[in-house]
Amino acid sequence: MPAYSALESTMPVAMSHLPPNRTVRPPMFAGSLYPADPLTLQAQIDAALSDANATPGKPLIPYVRTLLVPYGNYSHVLPTLAESYRHIESARYELVVFIAPTVDTYDRLMISGYGYFGTPLGEIELSDYVRNELCDEDDDFFICELGLPKGSSIEVQLPLLQRTIGKHHSLRIVPLLIGHQTIDLCNEAAAALSEILTSKNALVVAVNNFHLSKDNTQLVEEFMAGMREHDYNALMRMAIMYGNSLGSGLGAWAIAARVSHSLGARNFYLLDQRSKAEAGEHFISACYTQQ
Repeated sequence: MPAYSALESTMPVAMSHLPPNRTVRPPMFAGSLYPADPLTLQAQIDAALSDANATPGKPLIPYVRTLLVPYGNYSHVLPTLAESYRHIESARYELVVFIAPTVDTYDRLMISGYGYFGTPLGEIELSDYVRNELCDEDDDFFICELGLPKGSSIEVQLPLLQRTIGKHHSLRIVPLLIGHQTIDLCNEAAAALSEILTSKNALVVAVNNFHLSKDNTQLVEEFMAGMREHDYNALMRMAIMYGNSLGSGLGAWAIAARVSHSLGARNFYLLDQRSKAEAGEHFISACYTQQ
C-alpha cells in the first residue's frame, strides 16, 4: 500500500504536505497529566526514580526485554512507572516499541506518521524504517493519527524514557496503537512484532490499566497468572470476555506476553501494584527478562 496514504488523510491540513520525517507532534497532555515545565518535570521524575531505587530489598533486574506499565496522571501513576523504568536506566536499546490502546475503537493497527514526538524535555525520533517494515508485513497496519488526539497512554511514558535510557544515548520509538482489540488484530500484531524484533535490540513497552472494582479483584489475579505463564490464548479469552470493564489494554499486554515468549524473554517479574480509588484504577507494573 502507499507508504503514507492514510497519514495524509488524517493529519492536520497545515501539515499534510510535509514529509512525515520532518514533522514533530507536540505534547498534548503536558500541563494536565504531567508538568509542562521541563525543570519541574525532570525533578519530579528523578525524585520518583530515586525513591524507587532507595527501596530496600528490590535490586535492579537486568536484561529487561519487555515492560508492562500503566498510564495516567503522574500524581497517581508516577511511583508505579518509576518502579518499572528504574530497571532500564543503564540499559541500551536501539529501539523502543510501544503497544498501547486507543480511547476510541478502530478496526486497525495504527502507527503515527510523525517524524518526532515532542515532550517538555525534548524530541524523540520515530523509526521510519521499522514503521515501514510493519506496514509491509501486514495490511492491518496503517500509518495514521487516529487515536492520538485523545490517547495519553504513550505520551506519559516518554519523559521517563528520556530520564532513563535517553540520558545515555538517542532514542528511536515505534508507537503502535491498537483500536478494537480483537483476536485477529492482536494475532496480526503479535506475529509481525515477533518476526521483526527477532534481530533487533529492542525494548517492548505495553500499556494497560486495570479498572478498580471489587468484581475485578479475582479477574486481575487470573489475568496476571496468564501473563506469568505467557498463556496467550487464556489472556485473549479474558480480553474478549471482559474487555474494557476489566482493563483498557488487555490485548496490548497479551500481545506483549506472546512477543516476549517468542523473543526468549520468559522470566516474569511483578514490580509494583497499587490501587488508586481517586483514579478508579489498579496500577500494575511488571517485566519480562531474558535471564
